[in-house]
Amino acid sequence: MKVKVPQGGKSELTFVGSLFLLGVIVFWDTYRVEQPAFNLIVSPKVFPYAIAFFLTLLSLILAIKIIKGDLAIPEGLEAGDKVEPSDFKTFGIVLGSLFAFLLLVERAGFVVAASVTFFGITVAFGDKKHLKTGFFGTLFIFLVYLSFTKFLNVPLPAGILKGL
Repeated sequence: MKVKVPQGGKSELTFVGSLFLLGVIVFWDTYRVEQPAFNLIVSPKVFPYAIAFFLTLLSLILAIKIIKGDLAIPEGLEAGDKVEPSDFKTFGIVLGSLFAFLLLVERAGFVVAASVTFFGITVAFGDKKHLKTGFFGTLFIFLVYLSFTKFLNVPLPAGILKGL
């Protein structure tokens, strides 16, 4: 049996699939957590299991609604208005910047990784003053780094700034 998905429903089903996958991952990670050695009235697994349950339940409800043809209408549009296609270039640059942060944070440090991410996201959203944005973004990130490491005693990866 082949289910016909309404136009525009594939992207919504992709989002719903990612919600379902997130629910399964939360469920699996919660299952693997070891219980503490002492007795508790409420286990540390209760709330993650509840979140996993509701994520999967809501994703299934949304999938059924989408297959029935009940699609979301973007904000500011009326039913029947033409929907603009997604800007995949901007999405790709933002996603690439976030992945760069993941790859750089341990190796190069928080300041470098966050600066690259900040700069990439500002470029994705159309900033034209790259030098000014890069300078003030890095300055702000450095102040955040100092605030966390020196004043709050929350260690952030130093990377290349280790020893300064």
